[in-house]
Amino acid sequence: MNNEIWNEICFLLSKNIKNDISESDFEQNVLQVLRILEWKEFKGDIQIRPSFKIGAANRITPDFVINSKENKNLFVIEIKQPSIPINIGFQQQLFSYMRQLRLQYGILIGQVIQVFYDGDLTDHDDPVLLETIEFKNNSKKGEKFVELFSKENFNYESLESFTINSLKRINRKADQKKLLNKILSTGYREEVLELIKQDFLNKYDAEIIENVLQEININIASNSHKELKNSSFQSTTENLKPTISSERDRTRYILNGNNIALAKNRFVLQVVKDYIKQKPTNFNSLKKVFKDEYQGSTGVINKLDFVETKYANKSNKRHFTGSEEILESSDGVKFVVSTEWGKGNIENLVDLAKREGFSVEKT
Repeated sequence: MNNEIWNEICFLLSKNIKNDISESDFEQNVLQVLRILEWKEFKGDIQIRPSFKIGAANRITPDFVINSKENKNLFVIEIKQPSIPINIGFQQQLFSYMRQLRLQYGILIGQVIQVFYDGDLTDHDDPVLLETIEFKNNSKKGEKFVELFSKENFNYESLESFTINSLKRINRKADQKKLLNKILSTGYREEVLELIKQDFLNKYDAEIIENVLQEININIASNSHKELKNSSFQSTTENLKPTISSERDRTRYILNGNNIALAKNRFVLQVVKDYIKQKPTNFNSLKKVFKDEYQGSTGVINKLDFVETKYANKSNKRHFTGSEEILESSDGVKFVVSTEWGKGNIENLVDLAKREGFSVEKT
């Protein structure tokens, strides 16, 4: 049954449309698909281009929002003209609707169907693409789409199971890349040499093995045949030492001699607090002092409403958002400080604090 429904969806959204179909005409086809999936406008299941008030003066108007019988928003659909390839701009528009409406699932329909997830099962900043479904008859992905998003079968338990399986598949690709990088890394060379040594210890004494290893080169390269810097090396006795991974850096910081040893993220929060206390400044000027690149991915400081929207469905907001941690600039903008600090970026704030006249001690 799901296969027949999917084939009809392919007919309506791909095979039976003109190449130059307008977005408004394509919308009618999508609406017909929703009816096939048993969502009914007259029952209040479908909101067509609803207008939602955001903040004091702004509004958003997604193409479709699908509701439960209790009139709760379930997921949002954004439609794009199928003659135009899906691009990041289209996706970002959908992401904005998902965040503003605090919805975990969003669907983008154009040349293909894309299903996105935004929730605590992943720690990505943006919603994650779970599946791309092409309009091909008898598609297993298409059948699964019908199963998950038809009104009769729709439930969050099934969606969560689908999401977990999709994330595992995505993470396997990431793990594969991580493993490849580890094998090609300089640090792995010592491990290879140690494995060779262990393999021959039952036949030869250690001195003979070490002398032989000093006479050979070992090359580790990917099958892409791209030249890798330092991909070959001369083994030495020093190379035979086992790799010792460094422990997590637990350095703490004392600011202005107050004898309180602060963890990295708490140190940054205190620096920002002390700075605005000593030098009340508008938010735009603060962003120029606490530059985004000092932190990296999230920025040192961000407006509170931006963070609340960006991480609407995340329990980890990646910023200090407690009532005592929310700060305010001289022009009345409420903002928050990033919690994402480590060995790779903390020195940027240590240097900044010193330039601004603060004393910093490490402990």
